Amino acid sequence: MRYATATITVNGDGPHPTANAIYRHPDVRMERIYYTNPVTGGGYAELVEFDGDLQAARRILGASDEVRRFELPSASNGLCYVYFEGTPQFERVRNAMFEHAVVVKWPITFLRGRDTLSARATFVGTTDAIQAARDALPAEFDFTLERIGEFRGRIADPLTALTDRQREVFDLALAAGYYEVPRESTQADLAEELGCSPATVADHLRRIEHNLIGAITGA
Repeated sequence: MRYATATITVNGDGPHPTANAIYRHPDVRMERIYYTNPVTGGGYAELVEFDGDLQAARRILGASDEVRRFELPSASNGLCYVYFEGTPQFERVRNAMFEHAVVVKWPITFLRGRDTLSARATFVGTTDAIQAARDALPAEFDFTLERIGEFRGRIADPLTALTDRQREVFDLALAAGYYEVPRESTQADLAEELGCSPATVADHLRRIEHNLIGAITGA
């Protein structure tokens, strides 16, 4: 049983217009997709995490013709339930995975700082199945292999629950002794190093701890 971790980059618009609208918005970001489930009778139910201006995310989702229902509570830490209609391109991407018996190891994490929509995902299956799924992706999808090897059965590395920015903040906090007892640095120290406000650092650390605890406990 093999696994492959890859960055998938879309040249042009992504597979769904609602995701494209969110990606183009300057103040809201998709962080990761925790699961997408096909619904009997049509459509998909998805658990996705947003960061930034959640009210902007609500406006985009509410205006989308493809979104049937969504819930993005203020106290959800950006977690959003979305019930949406697929598109032909979305179906092609989905079929590339499921027609070739490949397992997606959730979550799928979106990458920041890219000119085009990019995400990191891990796939599990036989070597032939993974290769067939890769070959079946639409031509506008670039599949850049990062790691491949024998899958050892470890279901979750908690650090994969962090976005690139959260990992940057977490690594800095560790190196600066923020989690030592007693602490060797403050949020203000981290903010100065990162070039942001202490309030922003506090928000990052809260999300980091929330995501790590969720990854460890399965909550």
